[in-house]
Amino acid sequence: MTTASRRAYISALLMLAAGGGLGLLASGRPWASAEVPSSFAVDSMDVSGNDLAPLVSAVPLVALAAVVLVPAVRSLGRRVAGAILAVLGAVMAVVSLVVSADVPGRAERWIASTPEHSGQVQQLSTSPAWALLTALAGLLVAVGGVLVAWRGPQWPSMGARYERPDRKRRETPVSSAQTWDALDRGDDPTAPEPRE
Repeated sequence: MTTASRRAYISALLMLAAGGGLGLLASGRPWASAEVPSSFAVDSMDVSGNDLAPLVSAVPLVALAAVVLVPAVRSLGRRVAGAILAVLGAVMAVVSLVVSADVPGRAERWIASTPEHSGQVQQLSTSPAWALLTALAGLLVAVGGVLVAWRGPQWPSMGARYERPDRKRRETPVSSAQTWDALDRGDDPTAPEPRE
């Protein structure tokens, strides 16, 4: 593997890992916090990115699984996996940006849909930075997926060194006299012939 190919390989895996980790972190954080009246008091409630857009927590899990999958599959599998990752990452970034544009409205609708907090929201504060970080995570996954689809078939697979070589070993019949001559010379007649 050339230096450029090795760099692309490591970069793709790092982008998928970073995008997956950042996506899980940012999508699980509160994108909005609300105070909602309940029977006897006012409840405080956090609304995460997972609540507002469940897709943004699923894609990071796929990206983290791909960090293990990509080295294990071969050229066609890498092209397919890379294309799927690129599409999922792009969709995650777009969904995060669309949701971030209307976090207050979406958070109020989500709170109103929960049976225990169907009352009017008294106070709502938002944290749009988490949505933007989730969009960045989606972008990392998308770029990593493009790299895997584009350069992945050139990378070695996990079990390549354990495979049989393409050239089959010459198997010539050996007479018993040749076997004894080899033993007299100190050679092992059962050892495979050296590769050319």
